[in-house]
Amino acid sequence: MPNANEKNGLTLLLLAGFLGGFGADRFYNGQTGLGIAKLLTAGGCGIWALIDFIMIVLGSYKDKDGNIVQVIHEGVEPKSSVSWSTTMLFSAFLGSLGVDRFFSGRIGLGILKLITLGGLGLWWLIDMILTMLGKTKDAQGKFIAN
Repeated sequence: MPNANEKNGLTLLLLAGFLGGFGADRFYNGQTGLGIAKLLTAGGCGIWALIDFIMIVLGSYKDKDGNIVQVIHEGVEPKSSVSWSTTMLFSAFLGSLGVDRFFSGRIGLGILKLITLGGLGLWWLIDMILTMLGKTKDAQGKFIAN
């Protein structure tokens, strides 16, 4: 079984999330051929970029050497029992509706986020980045971390 790759997980996740359609995540990962293919196809019309992003979040993405890429959050205590992967997916795809906040038990903030459509996108973007970094807390004040 391949070893976990802890060096580039967060950077790869950010590149996949924001520049995945241009193949930036594949270039960063050392997969130049796949990066070019992804660039020329606009991330497979977005589908390839979306799949790569989800695979990184779920911890099933491998680097060029076959090692699993993980987004590591070191020194974050105490850790919540709320799933980071699920929260990250909710934040990325339904965050403007507050689903990530509802899932983490922060109902009041979820309602506010829903009413404001994720603060017109700004709150959604900030929450998504904070979730990627493992800085989002659940209703008990514990960090939701990988």
